[in-house]
Amino acid sequence: MSTIPQGGRYAIESIIRELEKIPEQMQLSVLAFIRSLDGSATLDRHPSELPPRILGLNHGAMKISDDFDEPLPDEFWLGEG
Repeated sequence: MSTIPQGGRYAIESIIRELEKIPEQMQLSVLAFIRSLDGSATLDRHPSELPPRILGLNHGAMKISDDFDEPLPDEFWLGEG
């Protein structure tokens, strides 16, 4: 059973230990997220300044239905059923 850090230096050290366990690309994503928390991140940054995207990170997280392209029934548009 893992414990939740209580804050202060212990929390920082716990975060660092957890970060050391994940791949560098994911560490960069975490860094970008942390920087966004203080409001200093802006949407007008050049893509080269952003951490690279990680392909396949959420592979299998969702499934598109086989009938995705089929028209929706009238009941959907009329709010019935």
